[in-house]
Amino acid sequence: MMTRKEFLEEVMRRANLKDLKQADEATRAVISLTKLIIGPKLSQKIAKISPPDLREGWESIKPAYPQKPIKIITGSGGEDADIREIAPYIQRYLGVEILIENIGGFWGRVPFEKFQNTISDGYTLISYTFPRSIIIEMMSDAKYKTIEFTPVFAWASGNQFIVVSPETYKNFDEFLKDAKNRTLRCAIPLLGGITHLTGLLLAKGLEINVEWVNYEGSASSISALARKEVDFTICLASGVMSWIKAGKVKPLVLLPDKRHSGYSYFPNIPTLKELGYEIDQVTIRHVVEAPPGTPLQVVRILEDVFSRAIRENSYNQWAKKNYVIIDPLNSEEFHKEIKETYFKIQKVKDMLKQ
Repeated sequence: MMTRKEFLEEVMRRANLKDLKQADEATRAVISLTKLIIGPKLSQKIAKISPPDLREGWESIKPAYPQKPIKIITGSGGEDADIREIAPYIQRYLGVEILIENIGGFWGRVPFEKFQNTISDGYTLISYTFPRSIIIEMMSDAKYKTIEFTPVFAWASGNQFIVVSPETYKNFDEFLKDAKNRTLRCAIPLLGGITHLTGLLLAKGLEINVEWVNYEGSASSISALARKEVDFTICLASGVMSWIKAGKVKPLVLLPDKRHSGYSYFPNIPTLKELGYEIDQVTIRHVVEAPPGTPLQVVRILEDVFSRAIRENSYNQWAKKNYVIIDPLNSEEFHKEIKETYFKIQKVKDMLKQ
């Protein structure tokens, strides 16, 4: 069985190098690039089947990426909460510092336009609530294309509820019957935002008329419902739980087409699909992307470490506490969902602009 010294001597002979030091440097460079190309999973398999002496040398060499800190740009005001929880694990796995940079105007096209032209070396990433980028792209004269970004990983979903006052509708049938007879008022945190998009797809699928009332924020929207200024609102579990526990509002129906384990908090609340309604919906996700043209080898490394991070027990505990549903998509799966989401948003694009 070949030892590391014998291996280096063979490298020195074949490459016509003058000493073992040169052979070692050349070997390290080749292994570093090889690890980058084949990715961490195959690299680990190679280490397992290597002789002990060679395995030690192989495992001691870092891949060609990353070699310096990685910056992840995101928004503030809660937009960054999830990525900040994951970042320490990513940093530990990669062995380089992960810098989280909050930038202003994140609900606008400028951050995404700048990201479109960022160097595609894997050292600048963007994390946000999808499909924010597609909505902004379709509603403005944006100089970027979400479909051109390089999908890395999507790890958590946040499907929404229809929420009503406890004193109005007993069930979804009563809600729908009322909605068929008059125009209901729905509080939303932002006209042209993700909740507005969800509502438009819902109204289109149920064939009901809704007046969308902008209350500038989820808390303000829920508060308006509690004051009975509107008939319903649409929101995530994380934003409404305290109101539900206080008995001021109640969830009527879940909008996703499948029941995630994260919704065990609401075992008695049906999904629309369970009630027999096949309604187009867009899944809200926490995602991370790289600039256009980022090499596949880099994506594979990042994809792997994000996949490992979301399995950490402490992150899972945080996710449960904050009603975050861990629902991962790898790069290919996320890319497929991006294409499907374009088609869904296109259906209500004009209404979003009104």
